[in-house]
Amino acid sequence: MYNIVIKRNDWFYFALLTMCMFLGILTPNVSAQEMSKYADITGKVVDQYGNPVSDVTVTMKNSDFRVITGVDGVFKFQLKKGDILRLSHPGFLHKEVRVNKLKNTERVFKVTLDEQFVKDRQTFNGPYEKKDKDSFLGSSSTVYTDKLSSMMGTTILPALAGRLAGLNITQYRGARVHQTSANSTSGIIGNIPVFGEGFYSDNTEFNVGSRGIAPVVVIDGIQRELYSIDPDAIESVSIQKDALSSMFLGMRSSRGALVITTKEPIKQGFQLSFTGRFGVQSTLKTPNPLSAHQYAYLLNEALQNDGKEPFYTYDDFNKFRTQSSPYTHPNVNWFDEILNKTSTTQSYNLNVAGGNRFAQYFVSVGYMGEKGLFSNPTESDAHDTNLSFSRYMISSKVNINITDDFTAKVTLLGRVEDGNQPGVNYSNLLNGIYTTPNNAYPVKNPNGTWGGNVTFDNNLMSQAINSGYIMDTARDMAGGINLKYDFNKLVKGLSARLVGNISIQNRSYTERSKRAPVYSYSLDKGGNEAYTQYGTSDSQINKFYSVTSYQQMYGQFAVDYNRHFRPHGVKATLMGDTRNTLINYDLPQLPSNIIADVAYDYAKKYFVQAALSESYYNRYAPGKRWGTFYAFGLGWDISNENFMESADWLNQLKIRGVFGKTGNGIDNSGYYMYQQTFSHIGNAGYPLGTQMSYLGNVTTENAPLANPFLTWEKAYKWNLGIDLAMFNNRLKFTADYYNDKYFDLLQNRGKSIELIGQSYPMENIGKVRRFGGDLSITYQDRINDFNYYVSANWSCEQSKLLYMDEQEVPEEYLRQTGRPAGAIYGLVADGFFTTREEIERSPVIEGFENIQPGDIKYKDLNDDKVINEFDRTVIGGDKPYSYFGIDLGFEWRGLEFSMFWQGAYNRDLYLQDWTLLEGFQTNGRYYGQAYENMLGRWTPETAQTATFPRLTAGGNGYNRGNGWNSSFWLRSGNFIRLKNISLGYSLPDSFCNNYLGGLRLKIFVNGQNLFTKSACELVDPEVGFTSYPLQRCISTGINIRF
Repeated sequence: MYNIVIKRNDWFYFALLTMCMFLGILTPNVSAQEMSKYADITGKVVDQYGNPVSDVTVTMKNSDFRVITGVDGVFKFQLKKGDILRLSHPGFLHKEVRVNKLKNTERVFKVTLDEQFVKDRQTFNGPYEKKDKDSFLGSSSTVYTDKLSSMMGTTILPALAGRLAGLNITQYRGARVHQTSANSTSGIIGNIPVFGEGFYSDNTEFNVGSRGIAPVVVIDGIQRELYSIDPDAIESVSIQKDALSSMFLGMRSSRGALVITTKEPIKQGFQLSFTGRFGVQSTLKTPNPLSAHQYAYLLNEALQNDGKEPFYTYDDFNKFRTQSSPYTHPNVNWFDEILNKTSTTQSYNLNVAGGNRFAQYFVSVGYMGEKGLFSNPTESDAHDTNLSFSRYMISSKVNINITDDFTAKVTLLGRVEDGNQPGVNYSNLLNGIYTTPNNAYPVKNPNGTWGGNVTFDNNLMSQAINSGYIMDTARDMAGGINLKYDFNKLVKGLSARLVGNISIQNRSYTERSKRAPVYSYSLDKGGNEAYTQYGTSDSQINKFYSVTSYQQMYGQFAVDYNRHFRPHGVKATLMGDTRNTLINYDLPQLPSNIIADVAYDYAKKYFVQAALSESYYNRYAPGKRWGTFYAFGLGWDISNENFMESADWLNQLKIRGVFGKTGNGIDNSGYYMYQQTFSHIGNAGYPLGTQMSYLGNVTTENAPLANPFLTWEKAYKWNLGIDLAMFNNRLKFTADYYNDKYFDLLQNRGKSIELIGQSYPMENIGKVRRFGGDLSITYQDRINDFNYYVSANWSCEQSKLLYMDEQEVPEEYLRQTGRPAGAIYGLVADGFFTTREEIERSPVIEGFENIQPGDIKYKDLNDDKVINEFDRTVIGGDKPYSYFGIDLGFEWRGLEFSMFWQGAYNRDLYLQDWTLLEGFQTNGRYYGQAYENMLGRWTPETAQTATFPRLTAGGNGYNRGNGWNSSFWLRSGNFIRLKNISLGYSLPDSFCNNYLGGLRLKIFVNGQNLFTKSACELVDPEVGFTSYPLQRCISTGINIRF
């Protein structure tokens, strides 16, 4: 057990809170003469059809006073002549109304709002509290559920790609697959990043980054993984990137916050919403393998280039080409044979909400199912062997107003996920599909047995449908309570809240795999058939594995003060929180924080905010477990200045800046790395006694050396931004520039040599600068009944390694310090060798003896006449990386259309798979598959147009010199993808009222990943070569509301 004793600066925080509470007493009150200028105004907000609009936020310009309209659309305000009212609602265009007269007859007036197609709330959620856009000083981008719910997926991440400025999402594979390794905690915690790259992987399906480092996921104020949330239950997603916004994360504050807010209960009557979707998926891109006769021809050419005898005869070529003997000379396209053309996906969600002023509720029940592409014929076992995924979820929220001052919120969540894959493991099957030649063996022999031979002794189709299955499961439960007490009767503006949450998750899998033998079919000279068995016949096993057990308990207590004195606004928070996280059999993680935050604004013109965090983590050495982090910001909204009153077209022009010192010390600190540990030496022991008896397996050695000085990583983060809104908020523009210096990064010293026979520890010595910018712009308007919008965002990321401990190098271009983090290093290709004379006068390629015309020629950067590791330099990944999204759409009398594009440029791809690089190369057991890119190989006839080196079959004495890391295999990763296109129609309200009893009905169709234009046509720009391919999806659905 661990006892946390908080000792630091307790009195400082108490004094800070006390000062904030008494600001109201010290601030001058408004005089009676001033109050006489004000009058009580009653207004009513309606839509273009005259219907009242509830939940409209009404504020006064240059003031923090605000009211919310009720179900009748009515609000009351105290105003004076010349005041400007601001009205905002996520479903309508913002509007400003100037009060010019205060006659009694005009003290009740109507304000008409125009509907908008793009939601935009006045407030949004931070990690642990709501934030007001007018006074927000940090950098944030938010998207609402209407832009996310149209896309189908097992998680919300594909729908977020390209949607938010500053959030970069790359999808590594096209299917949701659980991990089946006891060492994996997929979706639970972040892994230690590769130094200089800075990405934490919370899963194996996506790479999620913001400004070069993965954000922390916060769902309704709780840090947890995002797979436990049904996308249909989400209200909004926000990425918050500055130091002030992340200060509440304490020792995770160097990472941004991906804040997910789920839907809330409502105070209106019973409401029901059902959404059903069904989609058909197909593979977006797979490579084109060579046909059997092409493969045979090119393999012979490769063998001859290696000085070996050809393997295939002319008769073989002819039989492969004509398929006159398909069992002895097969031509099997394994992609077509094993991968179906289409698969299905479906999801169903039921939301129920309602309540009154005493209690409100929201309940969401959902199901999602997705099938894979693998063949699953009826002759297989009774159990489905296809790749599949299903999820059942239920979540609920209940808000209870215990008294006028005391409220309680209770949340519950449950999730069940089940996965299935072939018993051979889907990744092994995919790897076989990509590497097995078309002419290796037939799927089945004439007698119905599985085809194969001595080289290929495990038939791919048998692996797909006859290798048993692996079932994986995930069970997730979470519950929380949020209590809030309003002390307004004692101290106006003072409140306190208490939060508790517990999350439990278990992952396991059951393996029931088996294997069938294969048979080689042949004909003797007399035409008699013969079958020879290869491989083994293994009976089905039955094993159960517990992969991960995870438990998190979270507690938070906070005191808030929020008070407005015209024209002053003061807001302060003092918060303490702690988490207890248990993963498998590890000792618990106990990160804790004490945070103070104070904000002040004057007349909504000038803003200042400061935050301070004292953070604790128990996995550092005693005396080194507390860290101090801070941030402050300034802002100026020029549009609220008196000299801008005549600029009615300008709604906002705010300049803002934030600076802070943040930390990152939880996800990468290791497991008590300040303590020395020991490990066994495999098969080592001591000879004892006169008979030299061997006492084995008793030898231990030091594990990597401990570092008692280990501490958290740190960063100085700058953010400068501007927010612009014009024409009654029809046009909005936001720009941010950031410059972050990360230091004390964990790194092994490159200069260390293992003279003592031990691995050196990680040390806080690395330094990286990350800088760049984000832009977003939206324009929306309506012409009569036609609503339309255009929105775009763009982000640019750059980095520079300021320091990493490196070995001494003879040339400056070999040094990584000063280069971009994540840069790609290799040799610089200089075309092909064309003649023997050119080879003889060129530098020697170290370790590569059999150089021939058609091999890749490399530049000798240090002019020592030898090509080796000292000629490596940066060949890619050194340009400012940019990604973007473009969204446009319209709505007309219930008909809705939207189109969303996503892309990236200044992005480099390196072709790393040997099958692509050289062809015929696999694990050494056989000549592997080859693809159409090899048709561009170098020959004496194609020397001027060749796009691929001379062919080689590999084998003994062969050095893969052409496959060395070099610029030859670098490709542009620039692409633009039609990510989503949607068309929907909502039946008119009048029709629904007259014929459907008040039911609201919407039907829609949707297309995902319909089109991709990539600079590299060989592979998908995001998904790996041998990974499960990205899917195109055409879906249709219906939404029913009551």
